[in-house]
Amino acid sequence: MTESGPTEPWVVPASYAQERVWFAAQLVGDSPVYSVPAVLDLPYRLDRDQILDALRTVVERQEQLRTALTLEGGELRQAVYDASLPLPVGDLDLTGLPPDEVGRRVTETLDALTVAVPLDTAPLWRAVLVQRGEADRALVLVSSHAIVDGEGQALLHAEIHQACAAAAEGRPADLPELAVQYADHAVWQRDRLAGGELDRLTGIWRKALAGLPAVHGLRTDLPRPAERSFAGGDVQSTLPDAAHLGPLARAHAATPFTVLFAAWVALLRRLSGADDVVVGVPVAGRDRPELAPVIGMFVNVVVVRVALPGDPTFAELLAASRDALLAAYDAQEMPFQVLVEQLADRGDPAVPPLYQLSFNSVDIGFSIRAGTTEDDLMLEVSGDEFRVEYNTALFTRETAAAIAGDYAAVLAAVLADPGTRLSALPVAERSATPAEHHEQQHTEFVAPRTAAEELVAQVWAEVLGRDRVGALDDFFDLGGHSLLALRVIARLNAATEVQLPIQAFFVDTTVAGVAAEVEAVLATELDDMSEDEAERLVGER
Repeated sequence: MTESGPTEPWVVPASYAQERVWFAAQLVGDSPVYSVPAVLDLPYRLDRDQILDALRTVVERQEQLRTALTLEGGELRQAVYDASLPLPVGDLDLTGLPPDEVGRRVTETLDALTVAVPLDTAPLWRAVLVQRGEADRALVLVSSHAIVDGEGQALLHAEIHQACAAAAEGRPADLPELAVQYADHAVWQRDRLAGGELDRLTGIWRKALAGLPAVHGLRTDLPRPAERSFAGGDVQSTLPDAAHLGPLARAHAATPFTVLFAAWVALLRRLSGADDVVVGVPVAGRDRPELAPVIGMFVNVVVVRVALPGDPTFAELLAASRDALLAAYDAQEMPFQVLVEQLADRGDPAVPPLYQLSFNSVDIGFSIRAGTTEDDLMLEVSGDEFRVEYNTALFTRETAAAIAGDYAAVLAAVLADPGTRLSALPVAERSATPAEHHEQQHTEFVAPRTAAEELVAQVWAEVLGRDRVGALDDFFDLGGHSLLALRVIARLNAATEVQLPIQAFFVDTTVAGVAAEVEAVLATELDDMSEDEAERLVGER
């Protein structure tokens, strides 16, 4: 690793997807839920320096691999460094150890590396190069979701392999020139949504999500905790009769993805007893061909609502699911966090906004999990396999396994006879009574009691458009969201002339909690000042 530091970065707006990841990362703190772990086998006859040179080739061409996120005036920005940025690659030599021990040590290394990646220091990835033999190395790699999505991770791995293979053959890496970089996408996206286009999309989604259920009706094994949990597990299984997916999809003017999605909706209807099912579905966000080879976080999420009363056949549900997916795809340019900010009822911060159940299909195989999840339940399909990912604060592994078994049974039944009514699907019955969800405790109004609380309450009232804000009021309960939180931080920093870190805002999201953080930062600043500087600062207050 070189010791020379990078030059000053150039700064551009963050994308909406980066904003979503950044803000969510502040809420989860040290959780690795937004870290993407991987182990790349590198079976090339290359020494350490040659592999690092190959890695450098990829870093030089892909700006996101040398980017950090920074706050400037309450706005999130990308700080893009040049190629002199040091590579954060450690080393581990396991040569000569038994295979079982090598596997155990690699797993330990991955676990140790898979922690929350700080988003304000470039690059937003870290790695350990493991030597397992003379021509047998592995790269243990963890990247932030702020710079890679599923397709981006596949691109990163492919380019590392291409660069290493070229180095082993003594030739330059044959990587196509990039027409654009991720920063170009971020600027284009914001320009595109300026003005009337955002209003148009908001109108579409407002109509589609009117009267949306606040939370799904599935019975959970455990009561929903007072604070949102991101602890997760998963159960994997095999799709039944996967060869029949294509013919059934073609017969009903659908795609295999839509058939698999509709089978999930059918199961959720049976498990919840609700005929209005809401599912989050990731979309790639790479709708321009020049973005295909660019590493970055492009993924957006659309909210797909399938409302079909009565006891329809699966074929009827499939048609409704197809129409709902197409309608959501037509309005997929609406960034999910903007949708949340404008339309979500944030009455209970323990409940994920707009949807809690999701569906995904990936082509590159299931990624390594870090024991985390964003959703209550997710069904993910890859090839002829699928998995049910579940929130361990709500569901047991036994329940997740039962749901996986139910999905396989439902899919087999509808592939055999799409005319089957939903009530006749082979589902192991569970109570359709919704779980008792967390009810917020409401406190009576408490006026600000200190100068810091008065300052915070005043700023919140201005930003949130409230006539009165009390010491125990919660920012998100009052209608706050990610962009407004950035504005609050910017105003507090300007008012106090100190830098309140955004993380401090989420230690305790009440006025009193944020005021305590302001006082702590001020106390630290005073301790670092001379007596004259401190008296002048206090006098200005």
